[in-house]
Amino acid sequence: MLYCSRGPVGGSLRPAATLMLIVLVLALIAGCGTTPSRVPDKIVVTATATANEPGPVLAIGDQSLLSAAAADSTSAVAYVVNTNTGQPVSVPLTPLRPDGQVQYGPDRSAQITQNVNQVQRLLDDEAANRPFDLVALIAAAVRVTNPPATLLILSSGLSTAGGFDLRKVGWAANPATVAAELKQAGLLPALDGWRVVFSGLGDTAGRQAALPLPQRTTLTAYWMAICHAAGAASCSTDDTTRPDSAPRSITKVPVVPIPAVASITGPHGTTGISVPTEDFFAFASSQLLPGADAILSPVAVQARAGHLLVSITGYASPDGGTAAYNDALSVARAHAVRTRLIALGVPSKWITHVIGAGTAGTTLQACYRAGQLDEAACAALRRVVILLTPHQAAAS
Repeated sequence: MLYCSRGPVGGSLRPAATLMLIVLVLALIAGCGTTPSRVPDKIVVTATATANEPGPVLAIGDQSLLSAAAADSTSAVAYVVNTNTGQPVSVPLTPLRPDGQVQYGPDRSAQITQNVNQVQRLLDDEAANRPFDLVALIAAAVRVTNPPATLLILSSGLSTAGGFDLRKVGWAANPATVAAELKQAGLLPALDGWRVVFSGLGDTAGRQAALPLPQRTTLTAYWMAICHAAGAASCSTDDTTRPDSAPRSITKVPVVPIPAVASITGPHGTTGISVPTEDFFAFASSQLLPGADAILSPVAVQARAGHLLVSITGYASPDGGTAAYNDALSVARAHAVRTRLIALGVPSKWITHVIGAGTAGTTLQACYRAGQLDEAACAALRRVVILLTPHQAAAS
């Protein structure tokens, strides 16, 4: 019996018979699958691995990517990049015999699985010790080897450092504009010849709130635009479901605000919204984030269309700063909202109240749950309330 794992078979044969045997062996090899290419297949694997996202786990699609490289090349290799140091560890993917030759025998599939599992074992040790700048992380990863190659990025994509900080960019920016600004600033890596795959975009854990579908869609659009602007040969996402692994990092990193606007209905036709300050402002800042217009533009449209009077009240939480500091910050934030609404077309005389209520008498105890400081409870106290009231009701 002939096996796809064996070399030429038989003893002394006539030339014609030998030729026929070679043809037969090649046909049998072809029947076992595609003959591996002599071109090296290189895959760089990098993970952000922060405390605000699941531990880096290869999804089924990621495993298939690595397995296909192992099967289709005589020298496929994965480079697993350490998220903190940028140093790679190489993992041969193509199964080899003890003599270094490619393994085509019955153990081939098992060896491919073992090699892919070795990539996962290295990822199991990844735990970030600082917030991540995904643009810079990509730039470091592509320095590991020369293209053509594949870059597999295991990340939530919620970058909170460097040129693309989602807390500053917000959720209403134009993806193409964001990418163009990064390119103009010289912050984009050179991805020519790279096939880039993002895996796990929008997957959150720890203190980071889950992303609703609109924000997931926006996040993907941001990274696709950045990837294409950097010149990648192809840009894609692996959206297959992955195991919900707990974060391995214990280093606290910033949270990206997710819009969580609450509607308010009051007497005499009064309506409004209560907006977490994280949707409008960075920490300890009264400068509106670029994404604030996603919330304020509809408010301005509603006020202009209905000729409604506007009231703005800023609130702070008691977990940081003095009472005087919190009062001043809440006033400054309320005025920042007023200024932006005027810029969006609301007549200034229609904005009748701009107030900073500080902590509104709330004590630090309001931030505790079961005796423990609860950041989510404190965050709920930091808000800007915008009320819209008909002129007739205000006059009565």
